[in-house]
Amino acid sequence: MTDLETDSDGTEAPPNGGDYVYLPPERSTLRRAVYLVGATLAVVVVLLGFGGWWAKGQIDPSGPPGDPVVLTVPTGSSTAQIGTLLENQGVISNAGVFQYYVKFKNAGPFKAGDYDGLYRNDSMDNVIKRLKKGPLPPSTTPIVIQEGLWLSEIKTKILATFPQMTAAELDTAMATVHSKYQPDGSTNLEGLLFPATYAVEKGDEVDEQKLVQQMVTKFDEVGDSVGLDQAQQKVGYSPYDVVKIASMIELEAKLPEDRPKIARVLYNRLAAGMPLGIDATVEYALQQHVASLTTSQLKTDSPFNTRAHAGLPPTPIGSPGQSSLEAALNPAPGDWMYYVIADQSGAHYFTSDYNDFLKAKKRAQQQGLLGG
Repeated sequence: MTDLETDSDGTEAPPNGGDYVYLPPERSTLRRAVYLVGATLAVVVVLLGFGGWWAKGQIDPSGPPGDPVVLTVPTGSSTAQIGTLLENQGVISNAGVFQYYVKFKNAGPFKAGDYDGLYRNDSMDNVIKRLKKGPLPPSTTPIVIQEGLWLSEIKTKILATFPQMTAAELDTAMATVHSKYQPDGSTNLEGLLFPATYAVEKGDEVDEQKLVQQMVTKFDEVGDSVGLDQAQQKVGYSPYDVVKIASMIELEAKLPEDRPKIARVLYNRLAAGMPLGIDATVEYALQQHVASLTTSQLKTDSPFNTRAHAGLPPTPIGSPGQSSLEAALNPAPGDWMYYVIADQSGAHYFTSDYNDFLKAKKRAQQQGLLGG
């Protein structure tokens, strides 16, 4: 081995006096790894900080809420679809963030319907809180069906209340919806649409069948509750015939206490084979309401003319209410065969004697309660 020579400045010179380049020791691999990890973490921290700041701005935007918004959520809408609706109306700024935030909050699904209490530029927490409360009560359009209305009058009222409906579609609904008390093979719902107030939800106003079904279902429910299905055992007539009797009671009685008595008169006349003589059936045949029927009108040739024909009319002559159905099923005891209006209150005088009836009728005419 050759010894290194020493230069004049005291450093060791390479052998043979050659030139050299000084190379410092390399950094260790561990130190480089530490630097790399640190730099990466710094970038991640910056990105997370920026992302958190951005996400917070999406979830809880700066500035006050803006104008109120009413949101309509269609049936079957997903959280993503609801988020898009909210973004389109400016309630939130990012539907994607909303979808993930709802999942993070373990909220949803949300019900279809109309929501108020939402505002433009609102926080997602406020939006979720409002959606969790559920939609507003459905907006409805009421329709009142009074006792005694003819089927033709009910149709007219429906079409006037809901202009979107058509007469043709309504007729189709009337022909296809059936009551349990309707005779086999019949498509006539006269008397089988229960008089009541019905609330039709917004958006259902063109659904003729749904509305008719409501009315028929209500009639069947009330019929069941008063024992209409037991009509044969109670009064010896079929449920449908009892509906006919109830429809006449509805149009004849003015006071509740007279209903069971009028029912008894009708049953007594049927048992005796007498014409029922109900003027309201003649008006039904004419499809015309009149203050006083003329002689020619009373001779109208129609199976509904119970002055000219004995027995019950072919169908009910209007929609009876519950009180009239109950009266027809529970007639008052008595031998009355006649009745006539007695005073301005609408009360009737009942008798079994024809001459007594004629006297009472004359008094009513003198008081202006009856036509001549």
